[in-house]
Amino acid sequence: MNTTTCYIICSAPRSGSHLLSYLMTDTQLAGFPQEHFNPWFMGDAINEFPDKLLYEKSHTAPLIEKYTSPNGVFGTKAQFDQIVDFVGLSRLESFFPNPLKYIFIQRNDKIRQAISLARAEQTDQWISGQALQREPQYNHFQIRSCLREIKLQEKGWETYFMERDIQPYRVRYEELTVNPEAVVLGALAYLGIEHPAEFHVPAPRIQKQADNLSEDWVARFTRGEF
Repeated sequence: MNTTTCYIICSAPRSGSHLLSYLMTDTQLAGFPQEHFNPWFMGDAINEFPDKLLYEKSHTAPLIEKYTSPNGVFGTKAQFDQIVDFVGLSRLESFFPNPLKYIFIQRNDKIRQAISLARAEQTDQWISGQALQREPQYNHFQIRSCLREIKLQEKGWETYFMERDIQPYRVRYEELTVNPEAVVLGALAYLGIEHPAEFHVPAPRIQKQADNLSEDWVARFTRGEF
């Protein structure tokens, strides 16, 4: 299949990248952007990471062939540390047959983002519909560590963009949850993807995971409870 457009959804953990990637996939116009650089997705690791795990074009070429949509669009998504650890920043663009375009999703409320990450790490429930593996327990220090990780990953992407004079299409999680159609249509326009005049973005297939427990943790963390 002839791939004419390639893009990457750049993210930090719990930024809404899964929601965005599913919405883009369900348009049937924007490829199938999943975490292709996550070793678990690639099938290179099952229970643990091998000692040596660095991707080459031979890894990504079949994925691009398999996951390019009929209109020639291939999408992927990645957290900053996945690119650093398994690809290398200087090699990223060389993995794609066309100039890479960038969508950068961020979340305004970093405390709720960190709490979401802490809960996912504890429960192993990363998207709605997955089974809860264990009950979450409030941990101030874990939330603070998650907050630091999120900020470092976002800083990494911003530095990457600045050094290469890249102007990504920026998405805010809060806007995406309120008006997904406007955000997705904006992304399609940025990517140069045409769609029928009567086109509508399908409803999200995954649901927001935050609940009353999340709000309780927000209050406890905000007042500095340990």
